[in-house]
Amino acid sequence: MKKWLLLMSAVLIMVNVHAQKLNPTKWSFEAVKKADKQYEIIATVVVESPWHIYSQFVKGGPIPTSIQFKKNPLITLVGKTKEEGKLEKKFDPNFKTMIATFAGTVKFKQLVSLKVSSKTKLSGTVDYTVCNDEKCLPPSKVEFEVNLQ
Repeated sequence: MKKWLLLMSAVLIMVNVHAQKLNPTKWSFEAVKKADKQYEIIATVVVESPWHIYSQFVKGGPIPTSIQFKKNPLITLVGKTKEEGKLEKKFDPNFKTMIATFAGTVKFKQLVSLKVSSKTKLSGTVDYTVCNDEKCLPPSKVEFEVNLQ
């Protein structure tokens, strides 16, 4: 009976460990005041080695990283979302195209303006795919919300 309980416990532990979702990214979000009624929204991701994510500007290959901001009548987006990090461009034989990836720490920055001086929130989602040299994980989505005050 003890051997059977020990065997069942070991099987349950292995199933539990295997069932944990692999997530080699850690996201954080902040709003930094740049001027009166102007903020920079910063989405920072730390990607564990040897994983990478794709640039927003990848075409004809893997799913690019994309950031969608929910409409807020008090906020205007200024320009496009910029990327900061160590960008690596290389030919990917799987997609038969040049791809641009980031590893390590990456910051996505979006400038926004408030139409009136007011406290409000900006929310949205980041869609991304994380891969290594052997495999890609299914596309992921992270929701965020930052305070503008």
